[in-house]
Amino acid sequence: MLRLAAVRSTRRYAPATVRWSRFGSTVPTTNSSSSEAASKPAAKPNLPVVKQGKKPATTKAKAKKEIAVAPSEKTWQELGLKYDPETLPIEQTLDPNLAPFTEEDYAMTLIHGRSVHKPFFHPRTHDIPVANIHFRSHHVKHLNLFTHFASHAATALGIPASEVIALPTQRRLWTVLRSPFAHKKSQENFERKVHKRAIKAWDADPEVVQRWIAYLRTHAMPGVGMKVITWERMPLGVGAKTQAVGHTETSAKKIEELGKKIVVEETIAQQGSQLQVKA
Repeated sequence: MLRLAAVRSTRRYAPATVRWSRFGSTVPTTNSSSSEAASKPAAKPNLPVVKQGKKPATTKAKAKKEIAVAPSEKTWQELGLKYDPETLPIEQTLDPNLAPFTEEDYAMTLIHGRSVHKPFFHPRTHDIPVANIHFRSHHVKHLNLFTHFASHAATALGIPASEVIALPTQRRLWTVLRSPFAHKKSQENFERKVHKRAIKAWDADPEVVQRWIAYLRTHAMPGVGMKVITWERMPLGVGAKTQAVGHTETSAKKIEELGKKIVVEETIAQQGSQLQVKA
């Protein structure tokens, strides 16, 4: 007697019965009596009424009065400012064809889109270099934006700076195998470009330069590196003062003599204490 192996059908199993409720509406069926009861507003519960005390009302006028009474700090005149900061910026039209204006007038005037335009470069007075800033990045767009921002910051601080100087682009090329097995004979090239820019500054106070550098580091742009070189100058006569002070280092002989002197003083003091004890 031969036994035939039971072959499992590849047809997907389907349930014999299908629940028609799933195809029906999902809204539950309710009776007319229950719908009428739901339409009626619910009666409010009779809760005891508790009287609350009145809260102290604080109006805007009272708040302004309190602010006005508060003692204020030094005024802008006592701080040595030339203009009132509350009145700045001033809305006025500046047209060189009508009347000439200075950089001070331009800085205190409200000009829309000032940051989009090229910054004003202050003229040099003594041609004394104070700082060099080098910028590095792989992205030209980010590099140009941050150097434009740095130039505007130097203009706002009154630092005579140069225009953005474009330095040669550093290029590196690597040639490697495309694959160790299938594409062993083919090669692939990888290239990396480092774009460089530079800004030079002259005739500025060291404190102002440090504030400019700190401002750029605080608002640094990701993907842009910055290298700063600064010069600090000492007043005249520093060399003569250092020579007058002399060498502060002590020689070995002086240390040895000082040690012997301390030993002699300690022995004399010890002998005197022993004589007092015997007496």
